[in-house]
Amino acid sequence: MDTLSINSATYYLPESEADVITLVNQAKAQNKTICLRGSAHSFPLINTLEAEAATNKNLYILLAKMNTVHIDKDNALVTVDGGCHLGLDPFDPANISTLENSLLYQLDQAGLAVPDLGGITHQTVAGFLSTGSSGGSTQFSFDDALMSISLVNCGVNGAEKVTFNRPVPDNPDDPFYGIGVATIGLFGVIVSATFKCVPRFNIVGTETTTTEAACPIDLFGNGSGDKPSLQTFLEQTQYVRLMWWPQRNVSKMVVWQAKQQAPTPDFKIIPYQEVPWVAGSPIPLTMAADLVFSAIGTWPNWLLDAMGDTPKYREIKEMVDLAFYPAILPLICKFFVQDGENQPFQDVWYNGIPMDNQMSDRLMPVWFTELWIPIGKTHEVMTTLLNFYSEGPQNTGAFSCEIYATKSSPFWMSPSYQTNVIRIDVFWFANNSGDPVEFYKPFWALLQQYNFRPHWAKYLPGGDSPQGVAYLKSVYPRWNDWMALREQMDPGQVFVSDYWRGHLGIAPVQ
Repeated sequence: MDTLSINSATYYLPESEADVITLVNQAKAQNKTICLRGSAHSFPLINTLEAEAATNKNLYILLAKMNTVHIDKDNALVTVDGGCHLGLDPFDPANISTLENSLLYQLDQAGLAVPDLGGITHQTVAGFLSTGSSGGSTQFSFDDALMSISLVNCGVNGAEKVTFNRPVPDNPDDPFYGIGVATIGLFGVIVSATFKCVPRFNIVGTETTTTEAACPIDLFGNGSGDKPSLQTFLEQTQYVRLMWWPQRNVSKMVVWQAKQQAPTPDFKIIPYQEVPWVAGSPIPLTMAADLVFSAIGTWPNWLLDAMGDTPKYREIKEMVDLAFYPAILPLICKFFVQDGENQPFQDVWYNGIPMDNQMSDRLMPVWFTELWIPIGKTHEVMTTLLNFYSEGPQNTGAFSCEIYATKSSPFWMSPSYQTNVIRIDVFWFANNSGDPVEFYKPFWALLQQYNFRPHWAKYLPGGDSPQGVAYLKSVYPRWNDWMALREQMDPGQVFVSDYWRGHLGIAPVQ
């Protein structure tokens, strides 16, 4: 079996379900923990697990060679291997991912689609499902398309493949709803999944940039005149994403919205541009943004290094500090967030819905904590955040906050379990000085009152924090059922890393 070194960790590259069974049995025999990698878009999970490579306590698996797609056009079904990427992964360490072998491209060629996608499509099918990821829609859901899922688990008899089908008639207590979505790798290796597809479609939309006051949405109220409330807008718009720049003298809102349209012979693609393109590419402006926000994020260290750490230059630094947030940052943001901009776009479904695909994870690295809150609390959440941001730059930082919505899910550990949600993504530019967790803590404390559920693949509160294990138990009604199912699927804890042991309070096997 081939192996590949990634960040000092040696990954096995299985090519079949039999290979996966062999590796899981090997891990059990050697008392090692299975660690799975998809597109490595989960921060800080992947970094944490790969940093443990020198301890030799983990067995690392990359499913890159398990990427087969079987399409049943007559029944609009697709069965896909867990290692298949949704779209092109430009940073696939195995150099296997292409547009042509991606799930979405192959579906489109067959005249099919899935109803919703996330902001990017680099992820593998297994990674997207296991982390409970989702797109920005209360009307369509990736979860709704899942018909069955197959895993290699490690039960009392060792590794074996098990399959769970969506129950007919529906039964919310069926194990399918505990295993299909948001298992976070703790139940086994997802080797394949089957989805019910819809006919392929195009999307048409616009992105507008305004001040908070001029936004066509009543952002902080319950609706006023011809302005819908934010909750209403999120519920009535098919696909939506908002980007909020809450800093003093900036106060901008960027609203991206789109809807489905049936394909027509004369349809002309007008691609969305997240940053203005130069010479037909987003890379030049992305690089410029990275340089600017890296300079902001490492202020004042780079200036003191350049000028010398002397009393004279410290005085200059203090003067610039006083002017930075009220005057300098607004000038910078005018270049990247232009008030009054109105950008129409239209594209095929798999290029159009994931609006962040053109932003490079390497050139513009962004980390975040993502908090899913019942959508009925939208008004209270927005006014609470507005008041919090008004307290000063220690709360706003120098970057934006993303706002999404997601449809209710029947899967037990989905953060949108049994409720439509508004999602608050608190961004941290990865090149910043400091600790992102310290920046996130006030947001976790502030929004706890609204019973947020965190995205499993983003930064999570510590297990022993006020928003840790005890809190999570209180906001997931099926927590105990899910834990019992996890114990049944993996009694020897072959899939339980120290990371998840700490965050979920799973006691070691005695």
